[in-house]
Amino acid sequence: MKVINSVVAILLLVTIQLPASAVEVIMEEDLVKGVIVAEQFVKVADNAIFLLDTSSSMAEEFQDTGKTKLELVYTAFSDGNRYMPDLGFQFGLYAYTGWEEYYPVQLYNREKFAAALDAVPKKGSGATPLKWGLRKLEPLLKPLTGRTAVFVFSDGKYTGASPAVIARRLASEYDICFYVISTAKEDVTATLNQNVANLNSCSRVIPLEYFLYRPEYTSGALYDVRATETIVTTMETRIAGLEVDNIHFAFDKTELNEKDKSELDELGEFMKMKPESYAVIAGYTDNVGTEDYNEGLSRRRTEMVATYLSNTHGIDGSRMVLQWYGSGNPIVGNDTREGRTQNRRVEVAVGGI
Repeated sequence: MKVINSVVAILLLVTIQLPASAVEVIMEEDLVKGVIVAEQFVKVADNAIFLLDTSSSMAEEFQDTGKTKLELVYTAFSDGNRYMPDLGFQFGLYAYTGWEEYYPVQLYNREKFAAALDAVPKKGSGATPLKWGLRKLEPLLKPLTGRTAVFVFSDGKYTGASPAVIARRLASEYDICFYVISTAKEDVTATLNQNVANLNSCSRVIPLEYFLYRPEYTSGALYDVRATETIVTTMETRIAGLEVDNIHFAFDKTELNEKDKSELDELGEFMKMKPESYAVIAGYTDNVGTEDYNEGLSRRRTEMVATYLSNTHGIDGSRMVLQWYGSGNPIVGNDTREGRTQNRRVEVAVGGI
């Protein structure tokens, strides 16, 4: 393990994970000057649909920011839209609390999406008919091809019948990952976590504060960086980063060996000394087995690393961004035993210092 320098500017939606295990956020100038090219990315979703909660609960002040939850969500989206790489995504933006269509599902366009965001109300009102919103979602999914990331903003409450049944059906019939951005209280969040985890291997719950301050949650749902590429930018903003060796696993296993624990012990001590730091932890598998199984396996490997850092070194969950990609984005080919061994890995990147 060694300290390195990585180009970092904490802006939403375009955090890049490099093969050298550094965290890098692409600046607007990098996109304009063509420093970053589409071939350097691996899309992990083809479509993104954002279902906003504009109910009265979103009008509440968030923590001690002096702003409502809805205002902060709007600001995060607006800022991040300026740095979203144009990879041919289909985007859609809707409010399900009184169903409003702000950006009907179509090819992503930065300027048009910005105009759609400006039309979103900044103060919430009304009820939260989440089940009805999910019913309105299904016609949007039917014509889409590839994987769809659906971001649902929710306080864990809902008006009317439970949305769980229809959510399970959508997850079984469509190639869809639910990312539930939660403002729920702790007791409600525990139930919500369990319900969403049961949908499929890629769906998850993300607390609102994580979503707002950790851009990797959104970028990681849409794309990864090609494992064989190194992105070099021209920007000069620098912070100290930390290079962590990839953690490898035996076939179909999630256990950490002593060498990996030693590496994570150094990382844990470093993060305790740098309380503003956070880790992006991403899991991968080889290509043996079904992709659904591999996605779940890579999730368990990612969670194993996070659990070790939490239990052994007291690193809070808010300081760890967990991603998992199954057999996607291999470092090398899977046609040899050695190649498959290298691809069964968890990558760790550290930023925010």
